[in-house]
Amino acid sequence: MEIMDRLTDSAQLKTLPDERKFVSFSIAINDSYKPKGSEEKKYVTYFNCSYWLGTGIAHHLTN
Repeated sequence: MEIMDRLTDSAQLKTLPDERKFVSFSIAINDSYKPKGSEEKKYVTYFNCSYWLGTGIAHHLTN
């Protein structure tokens, strides 16, 4: 899955009690729609994400 837009904050490196590490970050996607006979409506969808394949990506995910 590919989710693209903007970070809401810099990524955080987290460690579980069993010492596994992962990167946690949140993405906000702005979108809009226009109902028939009405004005445009804008909304934001937030995605809380975790990346488990390597922690080196964290320094690239800065806000």
